[in-house]
Amino acid sequence: MTTKRSLRREFLGTLANAARHLSHIVDRRARHLGLTGAQIRVLSRLRRREGATQAELAADMEMRPISLSGLIDKLNRQGLVERCSDASDRRINRLHLTPAGRIMALRIDGFREEIAREVLGDADAAALEAGLSVLHGLKRRLKEQRDETSIAAE
Repeated sequence: MTTKRSLRREFLGTLANAARHLSHIVDRRARHLGLTGAQIRVLSRLRRREGATQAELAADMEMRPISLSGLIDKLNRQGLVERCSDASDRRINRLHLTPAGRIMALRIDGFREEIAREVLGDADAAALEAGLSVLHGLKRRLKEQRDETSIAAE
């Protein structure tokens, strides 16, 4: 008999394992584009947050600005991202995709859709919605725990 407790453990273990496998697939595909999985995340997010500051983008991606800085530097050297001074405050840089960055972001969208089709197969919408509901709740609780830990450490 499977208990709720053992199902929870199995769910988390399977989720962690699936996330590792998915990360490997994304990294392997990213290499074909001359990028890393982390760079792909930045380009995808920046496409939706064009003009964000580095701090805003880092917060949106749930990472530290210093960690994002190195990724932005590399994408800048590759001609995919540029830093532009904010019109109202020249101390602030806004991040923008270059024309080549926009093309790459569109290619990334296509490859992400391909991966989703391959790994999710013919899962029906109801199953995906149920899974998303569980994952959103998990993410919310993990974020709350992280925030509580950060506050306690201060």
